[in-house]
Amino acid sequence: MSANIEPNQPNDLLFFSWAINVLAILSALVLGGGMLLLAVLWLPTITQSLAGAQPQAFWDISRAAAIVGYLLLWASMVWGLLITNKMSQTIGALAVADLHEFFSLLGLAFASLHVAVLFGDQYIHYTSLQILIPFASVNYEPVWVGLGQIAFYVLIPVTFTFYLRKRIGYTAFRWIHFGSFVTYSLVTLHSLLAGSDTKTPVMLGMYAGTSAIVFLLTIYRLAMIATPRQG
Repeated sequence: MSANIEPNQPNDLLFFSWAINVLAILSALVLGGGMLLLAVLWLPTITQSLAGAQPQAFWDISRAAAIVGYLLLWASMVWGLLITNKMSQTIGALAVADLHEFFSLLGLAFASLHVAVLFGDQYIHYTSLQILIPFASVNYEPVWVGLGQIAFYVLIPVTFTFYLRKRIGYTAFRWIHFGSFVTYSLVTLHSLLAGSDTKTPVMLGMYAGTSAIVFLLTIYRLAMIATPRQG
């Protein structure tokens, strides 16, 4: 999903330090927003669940990590789609590529946290095999959870191709990186249909808004590819 980025493209070096500041600000906004969402939606539940007969704190924490991870994956998709977009010329292609890579890595980290916390869950009572094997989640939404598991396994090689690009070549890197579209689509379905709070207006609005942005940017990207270049 990335263009062949060279560090000597116009504006790249000029805006590199600016991009680092943007990374820090956006990271704080995403993480802060995720924590705020956690506080609003689940803090009372977590406090109560720790002392209940069926503690679900691990489930709530896993769900919070999933939401933050989804937003980071969405941000990665947006910046990736902007790499070859004319809008990226404002800050430089290298800066946009760095943002895309940064959000991909952070999204994978939160996705891993989402999975890891479930090993301690006593609410759904997942076994290790049910967590690791797609569609083995017989205790809770096996199909939609399975889609999320597949998305996680696809996300791993897609993300780490950032470090293998020079070895595997740009063509292979690009084709593997197209898996990000598969990942985002599966994660969105997983979140909508397996999320325990998806029916709330806030969550529905978030999924609708983020998906619409990715859809529109993808259509624009395809239109740009289909349009012959002049000159």
